[in-house]
Amino acid sequence: MRGGGAPYILLAAAFGLAACSSLDSTRAKSTQIGQPPPKRQPQISPLKRKVLSLLEKKQYRQAIESMNGRYHEGLEKEFVLSINRQLEIGDNAYSAGDYSMAAHSYKSVLNAYPAEPALRKQIKHEPKKIRSNMEFCTSRMMEQGLSEYRCGRLESAIGKWKDLLTISPGNNEARKALDTATIQLQSLQNLKDK
Repeated sequence: MRGGGAPYILLAAAFGLAACSSLDSTRAKSTQIGQPPPKRQPQISPLKRKVLSLLEKKQYRQAIESMNGRYHEGLEKEFVLSINRQLEIGDNAYSAGDYSMAAHSYKSVLNAYPAEPALRKQIKHEPKKIRSNMEFCTSRMMEQGLSEYRCGRLESAIGKWKDLLTISPGNNEARKALDTATIQLQSLQNLKDK
């Protein structure tokens, strides 16, 4: 029986190993039952995904607009970043003499300026300074339109005043100048057609 017992021993060993491995997996499962489930990554809302995409593309005004000009819970950091970056665009345009771009940037920031004190502290400029810069820009835009008008470039003057009125719709001086230039341009076109 010397050689005949070896297969039985091997078979018994195999069953023993199988039993041990199933016991180990049962132990592992039982310890997991009492444990909290593994942490899942928080889901990103569609709005946050859109805002992050716009920020990555440096489209700060669009990011502000996609948040409807107000912060949403969970987007405070992105909201403040969008406003501050839009302010930088305005400040850079202001310094470069691009008053239209600066005014549009300042207007979008003023429209979205947060009411929450904790967020207001994180914005680079106070609303008063932004308004002052915007008013300077619109007055420069008015002057640029007048300069174009005086040089006989009525279409350019009209374009500048229309742009100014998108920023400051209540600007009566720009409205009157636009109306006058539009009438004169139509008169000139009528003379050419005769």
